[in-house]
Amino acid sequence: MTWRVVLRKELLATAVFVLMLVFILHRDFANTGTASDNESETRHKSDSEHSIPGEFKQAGVCARCHVVSVLEWSISGHVAAETNCRACHGESRGHVENERNEVKPDRLPRGDNIARQICADCHQTGCPKTLRSQSCQECHHVHALINPAEPPKSAAVDNPLEQLLSRWKQFEKRMAEADRYVRQQKFQTAQAVYRGALELIPGNHDAQRGLNMCIRRLKPELPGFIIAGKDFDSPTGLPRRVRIVDLDASMLLVSPGTFDIGSDELPDSRPVHTLRVGAFYLSQYEVTQSQWKNVMDENPSVHQGPEFPDAKRMPVDHVSWHDCQEFLRRLNSRISGAGFRLPTEAEWEYACLAGNANMTSGPDPGRSPGHFAWFRANSLLSGRSEQSFLQIDAYAPRPVGMKQPNRWKFYDMRGNVAEWCSSLVRPYLYDAEDGRESPAADGMRVVRGGSFSDAAESLNPAGRHSERPQRRLRWNGLRLARDVPDLPPTDAITDHFE
Repeated sequence: MTWRVVLRKELLATAVFVLMLVFILHRDFANTGTASDNESETRHKSDSEHSIPGEFKQAGVCARCHVVSVLEWSISGHVAAETNCRACHGESRGHVENERNEVKPDRLPRGDNIARQICADCHQTGCPKTLRSQSCQECHHVHALINPAEPPKSAAVDNPLEQLLSRWKQFEKRMAEADRYVRQQKFQTAQAVYRGALELIPGNHDAQRGLNMCIRRLKPELPGFIIAGKDFDSPTGLPRRVRIVDLDASMLLVSPGTFDIGSDELPDSRPVHTLRVGAFYLSQYEVTQSQWKNVMDENPSVHQGPEFPDAKRMPVDHVSWHDCQEFLRRLNSRISGAGFRLPTEAEWEYACLAGNANMTSGPDPGRSPGHFAWFRANSLLSGRSEQSFLQIDAYAPRPVGMKQPNRWKFYDMRGNVAEWCSSLVRPYLYDAEDGRESPAADGMRVVRGGSFSDAAESLNPAGRHSERPQRRLRWNGLRLARDVPDLPPTDAITDHFE
């Protein structure tokens, strides 16, 4: 680690400590802000209209979210120059109004463009000392515009700041030590060190994630699951592959992450927007006729009998959304831990894309749909002649897992049978908290993925189809999902830290 990086880290730590003091000393600012959020955000009141002390006043409405940047900015020459955030970034009304921040500031330069588009406004002849006109941020912090080799004097003489910097250094040392124990598979010791790090910097997300991962690895058993293999997810400590007790069904861990849901090419899937998905388990295959009968003691599928000798391995079909809820109720009543459900449409699309954003623009580049999906072009039953028009019973699904999986090893995400999701059909933006995930609400439910009777265009991962929840159709089936079980209880940590 170079001296420059160390100094920049110390500057950030200083800003964090000042932030803590500001919030303690100026709590009235928070109260004033929350009382007039809607009015101030939509109208962009001038700085003088905000009852905000000191550096917050000059920053205006931007200070409500970008507090650390404002603190850095306040120790530069910007305040003396009577400027503010919008002088560089523009009005950006949509960014402030949009809770998801999907509308970016009008001016958001990156890299060398910072010097060309912002610094050059005042320093037209370049740096007063070096005469350079590029990469100003190599010497100056983007917001504070101070040289990291010459930190503010207060950082060297203010005793509380020195104490905070000392705590951060101890914290970073503990984190490095814990990470080393994790690499050595010494999870008990790493757990204790992560706890020590949290005592120094309470609430630190990296330390909390590390602690949770160690707890999982020390007690990997999950109720209702049989762990298959020795492959564990590094960030979460969860087993990547499990089997459901007494159901002979494989589920895979879907790690948490963000992705862009939707497609601008499909009217019902607009606008494209970014979502974060938490960790969950998803069936590697669609629920089969055999698994359905195991739970429900009957098989409603149209595709069974002498014409379908492999029917047990074929996906169950001709089930309504309400039928799926009864299946889940019975399954959860007989398996320890419960929690089985249908995936949300956001979870389904996230797992179907498997990190490949290009799939929303059509078939996978370089891959024919026939490699991974059963659809109208390849699901014609043997002995049926190809004609321009055929009845639906001329096509049929196939046993699960016969085509290539996606990059996360999920089979038949597209084609074979379309899959019920838990979500009500409502316009985007997707919001799991707006009632669309209520199991008791009335309305059409989402069906995803297309089926054996659909054209290739219907296999788009972003395509949103819907159906009445009580309706049974021969091309609709399901795939199981389950939340990650709660963390197991932990024993008291007695390790002593020097």
